[in-house]
Amino acid sequence: MSKGHTQTLLARQLGVSQAVVGNVIHDRITAYSVAQHIAQVVGLEIRELWPTRYSFKPRGPSANRRQRPVPTQKEIPPMP
Repeated sequence: MSKGHTQTLLARQLGVSQAVVGNVIHDRITAYSVAQHIAQVVGLEIRELWPTRYSFKPRGPSANRRQRPVPTQKEIPPMP
């Protein structure tokens, strides 16, 4: 990695494992936010690093995904 950044350092900055960073770099997975961060670090556009992989605008979080409600203290059963 250029500019003194390592995969481990990038992973720590992003809060992901080093394996995720390595897999994005080596084209095994597509994690847009990781790829975007890597592109910023090396000073290039994401499309310059991965021209065929990121030629779309990423979707936001799924609207179909249900948010789980956080239980209140009253809803938590007591320990035996």
